Amino acid sequence: MQIPPRTRTLPGLILAACLAGVALPATAADYGVQVAAFINPDNAERLRIRLLNQGYEPVQVLPLISGNRDYSAVVVGRLPNQSEAAGLLNRLRGSFQSGFIRPLPEPEAPVTTAPTAPATEEPAADSPAVIAPAPSRPAAPAPENTAESGVYQDWSGYIALETRLFPRDGRHPDQHDGPNFSLAFEPEYYREWDNGDQSFVFKPFLRLDQQDDERTHFDIRELAWTRAARDWELRVGVRRVFWGVTETVHLVDIINQVDLVENTDTEDRLGQPMINLALIRDWGTLDLFVLPGFRPRTFPGPDGRLRTQPYVDTEQVEYESGARHLHTDAAVRWSHYFGPIDIGLAHFRGTSRDPDLLPGTDGAGNPVLTPFYPIINQTSLDLQATLGGWLWKLEWLTRGGQDERFTAAAGGFEYTLYGILDSRADLGLLAEYLYDSRDDTAPTLFQDDLMLGLRWTPNDVHSTELLFGVVFDEDGSQRFYNLEASRRFGSQWKLSLEARATSNLEAGDTFGSIRDDDYLQVEFAYYY
Repeated sequence: MQIPPRTRTLPGLILAACLAGVALPATAADYGVQVAAFINPDNAERLRIRLLNQGYEPVQVLPLISGNRDYSAVVVGRLPNQSEAAGLLNRLRGSFQSGFIRPLPEPEAPVTTAPTAPATEEPAADSPAVIAPAPSRPAAPAPENTAESGVYQDWSGYIALETRLFPRDGRHPDQHDGPNFSLAFEPEYYREWDNGDQSFVFKPFLRLDQQDDERTHFDIRELAWTRAARDWELRVGVRRVFWGVTETVHLVDIINQVDLVENTDTEDRLGQPMINLALIRDWGTLDLFVLPGFRPRTFPGPDGRLRTQPYVDTEQVEYESGARHLHTDAAVRWSHYFGPIDIGLAHFRGTSRDPDLLPGTDGAGNPVLTPFYPIINQTSLDLQATLGGWLWKLEWLTRGGQDERFTAAAGGFEYTLYGILDSRADLGLLAEYLYDSRDDTAPTLFQDDLMLGLRWTPNDVHSTELLFGVVFDEDGSQRFYNLEASRRFGSQWKLSLEARATSNLEAGDTFGSIRDDDYLQVEFAYYY
């Protein structure tokens, strides 16, 4: 089948732009990473001092107006372009998952230093801090002081209405046709005391789905206590931890199980019980994990779309370990940065988050797939280098215990053209290569594929974002298309669009069962 002209010209357009390596004149703004926003300026100043003492400099408190409220925003760094700011954002992402890049005003006076000598340690991943409103979510009040000195707390969260529109009927008899509606609710309670050295967070999640009973589910995303000191942090409870740098896949992100009924991009994760000790030293951060208990992966039910054929029967789960879901896993990760290079090296031993899907039958004798979770050993590396307008990324792993040992990798770059058309808008050009040594036997969509994409960021007050990518199968004509866009409305509303489609998938392909499941998703969320 002939490839449509738009698909055929996309690689050439990106390659030509990268070879040219020339951007139109950019605006004069520098960039920083906003990590939090407070109604009470004393809270912002307290976080600024804490970050300075952890070795980050400069750290500013800037005025921010959102809706009808005034905030004090805490912003880290002053960098000449967004590419370098992206490296800083990646470094801060463990502690501030909602951090985002923002342009900075011209400095009016030198940035003050910390009242005590700054430490050289890098803060540990996922350290306790107030998560700021980011472009991905509208501004909402941060925790405020209570009457008790040194203690503040906050309720926040969102409620979202989502609809998925499928232009084609389901291929399998049990699947629903037409649009599907669902409602998601994720509140969050945050409390901090002991001058910020101790904190508690509780974040449940609930989705109610119109058609798929398996997608209607409840999860505790976070329920954790944290004790922070100058050179160590202890985190106990249910948490989510993110590892990785690439855009298309997240190979090394193994601590939390995928919540597949939420989204096929594997970015949504279930909460994982854990004890995590982070040792913060000048040679890097060493994270030690004890992971009691295992969360099996969620899968769409027989009524759901975007599923295998036959569907996965989650009532027939099997484990290699005799302890089954009570097996205790362990992991260790060292992370550090050397100038423009961020590096993470990790090892995991325990129950694989990726199940083998084996043929079976249900109680009525109908064919199903049954998940089997083996014990694995996995060593991984994630690397990111920020060099001018280039952001180079690599994820690599080797895994044993899941049949024969194999390796997998994802690597590439993002090159940013700043100030296109003499505006504040930036255009990112993305390319990643995806590899799996198991070739066609790999239970994944991507084992020898190339992703090319575009990221458009207008840097407007509405935090508009757009990402488009196409994955090209190097061994055939299959294509996977992805579009994501979002825009804020006011201080508490956000509209998100997502579209996914495939072309030239055959019934015998690994995921040929989803070839009629192209969809457009619209979500309207209210943040409080």
